[in-house]
Amino acid sequence: MTYPETQKQNWLTSNLRLAGLLAGLAVFLVAVSLVLCGITLRFSGGISLMLLLCATVLGTLGGTVGAVAFMAKKERVFLEGSFVMVRMGPASLEKIPLNAVECFFLGSQPLDRAGEPVVAEDADFRVGTLVVRIAERYGDIASARRGPWAGWEDGYLVVDGRWSEPLVVETLRRINGRLAVAKRQPVVDRCVSSDMAEGCCG
Repeated sequence: MTYPETQKQNWLTSNLRLAGLLAGLAVFLVAVSLVLCGITLRFSGGISLMLLLCATVLGTLGGTVGAVAFMAKKERVFLEGSFVMVRMGPASLEKIPLNAVECFFLGSQPLDRAGEPVVAEDADFRVGTLVVRIAERYGDIASARRGPWAGWEDGYLVVDGRWSEPLVVETLRRINGRLAVAKRQPVVDRCVSSDMAEGCCG
């Protein structure tokens, strides 16, 4: 089953406040680096080299944090063509066929003080999650892949709510509504819609 090509649709946005904090930190680190570079011009010898080294380290760290902030601002879940895309981390995407996604529902993840998943009895706190339910016939697409923003658990893809917009009932209704609309789109038969019969089933 093939759905018509559509423009990218944002279904779940990022935690913009956190992305903003990271961007602010990146600007601060780069600014300090530039100040140290300016101070370096007034000194010579060992002090100058030490200040230049500190400026280089802070500048590099600021650039790295800035790159993470840029990626952290991107949407967490979106539709692209006939695939639901979920960001697992800054440079990792999970591509799920639209037909494979049955629904989304809210959940919670028990975590320890370091922010790592644990059993409920050992949890220091819980964080809200968005769970992607996969149809049984597509069970083979589930894996053990995990990222800082999402990961597979027991055949479900779980999105960490700390890195997304607030996960409330209204958010869930909106996402499931968009899923339902996407699934109602007319199916495109490439053999019928194209003048070329080559590669089509008879």
